[in-house]
Amino acid sequence: MPTSSPTVAKPDELALAAFTLFSTRGIAGVNMDAIAAGAGVTKGSLYWHYSSKKEVVLAACGVYYRQWREAITAATEQSTGAFAKVEAAVEYSVRSCLLDDANRVFTMEIVAQALYDQDVRVSWAGFLDEAERYFLGLAHRAVGAGELECDDVDSAVSVMFSAMEGIKQISLFRPQSCAPESELRIRAQLLSLLGTPVPGRPGKASKA
Repeated sequence: MPTSSPTVAKPDELALAAFTLFSTRGIAGVNMDAIAAGAGVTKGSLYWHYSSKKEVVLAACGVYYRQWREAITAATEQSTGAFAKVEAAVEYSVRSCLLDDANRVFTMEIVAQALYDQDVRVSWAGFLDEAERYFLGLAHRAVGAGELECDDVDSAVSVMFSAMEGIKQISLFRPQSCAPESELRIRAQLLSLLGTPVPGRPGKASKA
């Protein structure tokens, strides 16, 4: 055990370096030496914060979750109207989860890892539950405000999440399904699963 803390390498910086490597090489293709090198620190500095690769994987997930919370909040808070916030959340999700190559690869790597590791599975399941609750809140508020018609919000949000995961998996075999030119089509398809927007609702993304 080390007797003093190294002066370099903050935990989140190491986790972010690991995220970058996992997104390009895959989790199985990255070892602790590669993570330390990618972060520009010694292996001892890496082990000061994380005792195993599994801990690094979970930490990389934690960084991803925090970035998602910050980014989706920023994407929706400037929209006016309840349904406009739903639109903004879907737009962000398509760009981040499907069109962003690094995020898409990382999340698929985590899903694959979760097949064999219960801790990773529990971590990712918790994040999915959080994301689904976020969308449920937005959709329920849109229905309550009379800006969205949907008979069963809970089922609609569940179907939308399933569709997003399906698009992500299909992109392995049909890369064009997550190409930038597919963004508008994907957004329209996902929004249609949530219900029917009411005409005359407030617009989206007003800036002071």
